[in-house]
Amino acid sequence: MTGGTVTGSDVVGRSGSEQNAPGSATGAASLDGPVLGTGHLGTPPLAASSAGGSAAGRSSAGASSAGAAFITASSPEASSPETSAAGAAEERPRPKIALRRRLLALRRAGVLPDPAVLTERVLALPEVARATCVAAYVGMTDEPDTTELLARLRARGVRVLLPVVRADLDLDFREFGGTLVPGAMGTREPPPSATHVELGEAEVIIVPALAADEAGNRLGRGGGSYDRALTRTAPATPVIALLHDREVLGDVPAEAHDRRVTIIVTQSRTVRPASL
Repeated sequence: MTGGTVTGSDVVGRSGSEQNAPGSATGAASLDGPVLGTGHLGTPPLAASSAGGSAAGRSSAGASSAGAAFITASSPEASSPETSAAGAAEERPRPKIALRRRLLALRRAGVLPDPAVLTERVLALPEVARATCVAAYVGMTDEPDTTELLARLRARGVRVLLPVVRADLDLDFREFGGTLVPGAMGTREPPPSATHVELGEAEVIIVPALAADEAGNRLGRGGGSYDRALTRTAPATPVIALLHDREVLGDVPAEAHDRRVTIIVTQSRTVRPASL
């Protein structure tokens, strides 16, 4: 599939500092420095001793040799407040921890998809085209920039819901009216005065992800916030992940409670997992 034409749009506020430019990993030197990551929605900062960012491994789109080589590297995983809070109830599987660290490293090296192309491709999806209420998120600096997508949805008259992190690391959703305020753990969210809306009202849900495979298994930041929130939605509700081509992998470790995505959008294609 090919992406639509890219047009400009008004842009709303984005979390963090200047967006990383899309591109590929630039070499081993960029993977060696210390990195302090910023978590997303229920996920506190992740520290890692390797820097860089996106996926490799068995990418169905064909991972670059640099990305594939890096995915075999390893570095120690630092614990986070979220991991400590959830650890008594559920220990994170080691394969997920290692994969998550390597994907974040490539992203921080500048491997991000083109947000303008992603916007056009998402807006062209029939599920999105007919939706009157869409849940989305404000991209962090190491995530695809969603500011144009949010603005374009609102320009269509679509109600846009954005997440707010609760004290228990679950998510509430508020209607986005164009204003964002600082939220927990470096996120940005609608102000407390914004209307609270149940996630079940969304006809489409766009979720953050670090990777997904062609069965729809999604790798998040490790907090489980979206897995908990998605239990309050109808199983048939489309769930969309925005990813770089390298982040569509041959296999992503999954657990029984993980909610699969039904659509994966990259800058070059749309994947609809056949098993769902």
